[in-house]
Amino acid sequence: MASRDTSGPDGPDARREQLLARREEQRRRRGRQRRRRLIALGAALVAVAAVVGIVALTSGGSEPKLSDPTVTHTGGTSKQRAPSGGGSAQLVRNATPQPGWEPHTGPVPILEYHVLGAAAADAPYPELYVSRPDFHQQMNWLDRHGYQAVTLEQVEEAWYRGGTLPAKPVVVSFDDGYRPQFTYALPELRKHGWAGVLNLKAEGSDLYESNVKAMIDAGWELASHTIDHSDLTTLDAAALKRETAGARQILRREYGVPVKDFCYPAGQFDPTVIAAVEAAGYVTATTEIPGDADRDAPYELARFEILGSTGVAGMAADLGA
Repeated sequence: MASRDTSGPDGPDARREQLLARREEQRRRRGRQRRRRLIALGAALVAVAAVVGIVALTSGGSEPKLSDPTVTHTGGTSKQRAPSGGGSAQLVRNATPQPGWEPHTGPVPILEYHVLGAAAADAPYPELYVSRPDFHQQMNWLDRHGYQAVTLEQVEEAWYRGGTLPAKPVVVSFDDGYRPQFTYALPELRKHGWAGVLNLKAEGSDLYESNVKAMIDAGWELASHTIDHSDLTTLDAAALKRETAGARQILRREYGVPVKDFCYPAGQFDPTVIAAVEAAGYVTATTEIPGDADRDAPYELARFEILGSTGVAGMAADLGA
């Protein structure tokens, strides 16, 4: 069990530099977007107040209350949502085993995505950006060719406890916690009746808590991606425990789900890291080693990384089509 090479322009060291640069770029962009939203919100509130006043005068109607349970407040703005009745009605089809699924103990492909959208002109490593049309076409290709997305927890249930899977299972995973994973990937997978796996940093992601909860309500699995995306192979014992066990504790406390699976930042791991992951109570861990995931290597699960240049043809080739 060896860690991947950190050298070269495509190695994890370069990847970490890319992630830091991208986070700073997105932080600035989010600041500009928040300012624009606040300006737009102020104008909208003025308009709403005017309409409410007219309605109250003409029809005796009352002003909507901010305490209305169908209003969720996130990021300084209000977003409408329908009452969920506990969330079960929101589950996608494949969140539970379906008729016709059968026992499966063989390898399962796991796809790895990061940002969905166009890279900025000055993005230092644009390959981690997959365009939304590409993602849409890739999901459609999977569906047309008989694949069905499931969670890693469902794969483990089939591998180790006699559970069932569709004839051609695939896991669609998303690292770090970028907003398009909620705004675009969630509805795109929902069209197919599929759930994804969100490998979430416990701190510093782009997702609101309400976003993550909505993904969980839809049947997505929440997995741990450390607290701050550190290279685990460089940490001392206390820091390593914090980034593995500590991250799991944070996510379980905030979202009330088991968090049984782990994802190594930049694919970096070694025997010491694996021992810490196992001691923290995780059942499996995903890497960036290309290939199908195998039940006999639960803490070294391979994944196919989908990049901006991969396209449908590249993904199909990864899957052996």
